[in-house]
Amino acid sequence: MAKKIDSLGKITILDPVKLMRDMERRRKREQKDLEARAKPLYELTREEFFTVQGVLQESYSHSVTPTSEIMIGGRSPSYGAGYSTHATITVMPDNSKLPIKTLIFEGPVTLRKGDRVSATIPRYEKHECEEERFGCHVSQRVIYTDRPYKEQEEAVQIITMREDERGAVRTDRSANYRRFTKE
Repeated sequence: MAKKIDSLGKITILDPVKLMRDMERRRKREQKDLEARAKPLYELTREEFFTVQGVLQESYSHSVTPTSEIMIGGRSPSYGAGYSTHATITVMPDNSKLPIKTLIFEGPVTLRKGDRVSATIPRYEKHECEEERFGCHVSQRVIYTDRPYKEQEEAVQIITMREDERGAVRTDRSANYRRFTKE
């Protein structure tokens, strides 16, 4: 039996059924609020302008071992599975109110210090919501809501601007760019 003690020391016995109903009502209210603010990922991208301060580009090799070839107590074979490139770009935003200092880009870039760029940045929070209850089973779905910028953000597209700023010299799209576009 749940008890509540107030500031005067008075003990109140709490009804567990009422507590469960209140918790369920609160959960449903919070979920409705999230659903009202939910948007598709392509609506949660923003374009911002920066000057590049520095670039660190790294490549990583990948290997795989098929589960059918895993040896217990021995050495399992592995096979080359290619490479991936990851760029960490330090930037100065054109808008001084932006906190962004670093852009992460999953893919190769050809940027140099001093380049002017436009970056497409997904700005979202991921939430898992209960959709339906089937006895003990709860169906989950994912929704996305807007959030403020952080100091480090992922860029899914980087456009290198011409020096006269009248157009693009080059457009780079990350490996997960399509996830943030309307199909």
